[in-house]
Amino acid sequence: MRRPLALAALALLLAGCGNDVTEPPETRVPDAPAGTREVRIEGTGIRFTAPFNWPDLQGEGQRVGGIQNKLATVAVWRYPRSEPLPADATALREVRDLLVERVERRDERFEVRSSDLRRRGGARAIEIVGRQTMAGLPYDVRSSHIFHDGAEIVVDAYAPPPYFERVDRTVFEPLLDSLRLR
Repeated sequence: MRRPLALAALALLLAGCGNDVTEPPETRVPDAPAGTREVRIEGTGIRFTAPFNWPDLQGEGQRVGGIQNKLATVAVWRYPRSEPLPADATALREVRDLLVERVERRDERFEVRSSDLRRRGGARAIEIVGRQTMAGLPYDVRSSHIFHDGAEIVVDAYAPPPYFERVDRTVFEPLLDSLRLR
């Protein structure tokens, strides 16, 4: 009776020996930007400066490229348009109102925080900042709709709410400021 008990105690003692527990790598919190590099999206005339340590997001369908780091993403979309692009501030405001309405219809929980008329890459643009739901999870997003050369180029930059402000300031805004369209 003593022998099985002693073996069991020895097995428990040995199971506790060995290396310390290794923490799994962080997979949620986006890395701070380190260095910069130029990203050129082939065949689109779109280029921008991105953090060196944020890998490229490959094109797929209308998404022509972007960058990503853990749960933060900048996705670049290009939609050819046959209708005239907004030519002045009045038309841009009308398109902005329609765009906000369409986004809110698609996601009833979408919260618009701001919407501005801007210039991005030298072209007229609408920029919407808000909170939306993707795959059932909340994300803060800066969505820039740029009208250039017969197309609407959309740059969606998003991250989970706890990380958005930092990533927006250090990655998203500098990327959008560096955006160039040929």
